[in-house]
Amino acid sequence: MSSTVKNSNYELIDVTTPFERLVHLAFAGSCIMLFISGFALMFHTLSFISTVFGGLYVTKYVHNFSGLLFAVSGLFAVVIWFKEGAIFDADDIKWFMKGGGYLWTKEGIPPQGRFNAGQKMYFVLKASTWALMSVTGIIMWFPYFFGKEITIFCYPLHALGVASLAGAVVVHGFLGSLGNPGTIQAMITGKCTRAWAKLQHAKWLKEYDEKHSK
Repeated sequence: MSSTVKNSNYELIDVTTPFERLVHLAFAGSCIMLFISGFALMFHTLSFISTVFGGLYVTKYVHNFSGLLFAVSGLFAVVIWFKEGAIFDADDIKWFMKGGGYLWTKEGIPPQGRFNAGQKMYFVLKASTWALMSVTGIIMWFPYFFGKEITIFCYPLHALGVASLAGAVVVHGFLGSLGNPGTIQAMITGKCTRAWAKLQHAKWLKEYDEKHSK
């Protein structure tokens, strides 16, 4: 019996599809590239970054085309994960009240779906800033088409999106790697152990088993 349980716990199950991983890679990679190139354009003290890209002129194009990838991959991300990533339930509220097990006791943490409540909160923030920064970025890219007044108004909104997202990306990156061992494997290979899924996303695992038992 114990051997069966052990084998079951180490069984690898599919948690993401290849297309989902591609979208995540494009969305995350373009976001990081936007931060790097954007800071190089915004702050003179970081102008050395533009030298790596080949100068400010090239850096501007790197930023613009990274923005296009960010906008397109973000649209796919919202369509793919909106239902699982933006709709909260009673268990999510309880998760927040327990601090997700990160701040104090890990006892009594309610079972989570494919995304836990913290990941849902990050998804909503990322989706909101994606919309804000994509729209303002396009307007700033073509100022003569949209007009001076609207373009000037977009600059502080664009900066607000950066400020809102920067810290969250760092936290998300940590919790999606060192903070939760096993997460990188799921992100790269699309697979996770049954034990990991049971610990992190028990509600989703139950739905997964019900779906694959039919």
